Amino acid sequence: MQRQAQKLVAKKHNANARANNASTADDSGNTAVDFLTEDEAQSLRDRLASELRYDPSTSNRDNIDYDPLRYWVLYIDHIRKSYPSDSKRQFLINERCARAFMSRPFIVPSYQNDARFIRICIYYADKTSCPNDVFKLMSKLKVGKKVSLFWVAWAWVAEKSEDYQFTEKIFQKALSVGAEPKKFLEERQKQFLRRMSRHWLNASKSEHEGNLDEDGAAAETENGGREALNSLSRECLERNNRSS
Repeated sequence: MQRQAQKLVAKKHNANARANNASTADDSGNTAVDFLTEDEAQSLRDRLASELRYDPSTSNRDNIDYDPLRYWVLYIDHIRKSYPSDSKRQFLINERCARAFMSRPFIVPSYQNDARFIRICIYYADKTSCPNDVFKLMSKLKVGKKVSLFWVAWAWVAEKSEDYQFTEKIFQKALSVGAEPKKFLEERQKQFLRRMSRHWLNASKSEHEGNLDEDGAAAETENGGREALNSLSRECLERNNRSS
């Protein structure tokens, strides 16, 4: 099915010579999947329904005749179990799956908030050198917009980068768009705020101790200065007494 889709997209691109739709690149410098026009995406949806008896509107994805993502998930699970120590192979298959569906608009729109696809994208992002770039691309394509897991994972990446202000913005955005489950999102936000409270408390304590050290050093210098001055005064007094 993937080859059929690629051939259809390539044929239309060549016929219409739309150079601006040939490819795009994400922020990490890698070439992303070709963006489709709405007509092209709809044509592929029609073929899924007619040739493969696939109904994208159904919610029961385990019992339908054909679910493209289902087979990706099964293959990814097979790779993970068969090659548990081969991190490169696991990364590449997750990357291929993420990019296969991350086109605009989505061939299967419901995959944008499909928990299975979100987990694959998060795994892919976590294994890249710039995970924040992948999350930005996902956000741009509205992947995971309604899924709390997407926002929590992005917030964790931002927190590890010590961008605490942006981390809080991510949580606020997730709540504003109604990401589910809400309870999971709120619990993670509370955990983040508790970590921030400890962080600022420790930072304030360290700063206070630093000021105390500076005050102690200043006091020691001042005492030493007074002792030197007293010693000098005694020497001057003794000289005066001898001369008299």
